[in-house]
Amino acid sequence: MSKKGLTAVVAAAALVIGAAPLSAQEWRGWNIHVPDYPNSRGLDRWTELVAQRTNNRIRMRTFHSAQLGQQDEAIQQLRLGAIDFANFNLSPLNNLVPETQVLTLPFIFRDVSHVHKTVDGPVGDELAKLIEQRLNMVVVSWFDAGARSMYTRSRPIRTPADMQGLKIRVQTSDLWVDLIRALGANATPLPFGEVYTGLQTGVIDGAENNWPSYESQRHFEVARFYSTTEHSNVPEIVVVSKTRWDRLSPADREILRATAREASALQRQLWAEREKTSRDKVIAAGVTVTEITDRGPWQQLMAPLYEKYAGTPNMKALVDRIRAVQ
Repeated sequence: MSKKGLTAVVAAAALVIGAAPLSAQEWRGWNIHVPDYPNSRGLDRWTELVAQRTNNRIRMRTFHSAQLGQQDEAIQQLRLGAIDFANFNLSPLNNLVPETQVLTLPFIFRDVSHVHKTVDGPVGDELAKLIEQRLNMVVVSWFDAGARSMYTRSRPIRTPADMQGLKIRVQTSDLWVDLIRALGANATPLPFGEVYTGLQTGVIDGAENNWPSYESQRHFEVARFYSTTEHSNVPEIVVVSKTRWDRLSPADREILRATAREASALQRQLWAEREKTSRDKVIAAGVTVTEITDRGPWQQLMAPLYEKYAGTPNMKALVDRIRAVQ
């Protein structure tokens, strides 16, 4: 080979090496939802954006449908650095970071716009810092999770009196247990993945969740009565293990945050579309929907929860700040 030809080969090799990502990182992520769920699509978009903007130095793979375990297990794995990122419901964190309970208080939000303005503002930033300090996870964005309502297998729920004696599945959270008890029902903590079987076999009489979860997990097949109590509108968090986060450069951290916010905007749009689609689908399947237009009787029963979980000066101040968000 001539000297000129050798020089060209070396130059071409240098270009290839220069284009290759240095110290590529392989990240594993957890998600409880099925692949076509708005949260799943939002996470997938996030991983695409991160790969693009880091030239594949950070390659993220999300394991959907709880492939890496149920949520309580995944929270522990992420805190220990065994998984790198996740989308978590906020309620199971309530006992670990009590301040997060303010976002799960029943009827705390007026509507979805109120949720967005709260979590995207100073209150959300403050709670994110507490989560980071206490749980070894960094909140990079907030996802929608929709208004949660009651659904049952044997009879419709029209008033709180109809809740008496029913066994209702709840998440692992003291607040949710007390909420169900305040309505006169028996709270039954159960992993999300076991709800269908629990309803089918009568281990539980009902559960509570949003339209997309009710539809996508096919709970409507075994619980044919849905009542729009809309008692809660708890947002969800997208988090990165702090163990992983602390190894990133400031520039990469900003890429992670910026792309997570973009993914969140997509998730929220998809969520609004999916809520309508899911509602239409289960109604077409013959589900009986009871519209709750007067939530006054339900709200009155929540006073003890506000006293218990938001009775301190700090928590009362958080409640007031959320209610003041316009």
